[in-house]
Amino acid sequence: MARKQQKDEEITLSKKDQKKVDKLTAQIPYHEGRGNKEEVEKIKAQVDAIWVKTKEAAFA
Repeated sequence: MARKQQKDEEITLSKKDQKKVDKLTAQIPYHEGRGNKEEVEKIKAQVDAIWVKTKEAAFA
């Protein structure tokens, strides 16, 4: 399993995807402060989807 972890660390996002992830994660504290849990979950799901897409592309 340590081998898989090492491969995950080597995966990097494209500039476009990194910009999206940075922009989305910056919004999380704002929505958490407002108590908007639904929006926080939605943002986290979007970030996870970007990572999944990147991992699939890396291993395809």
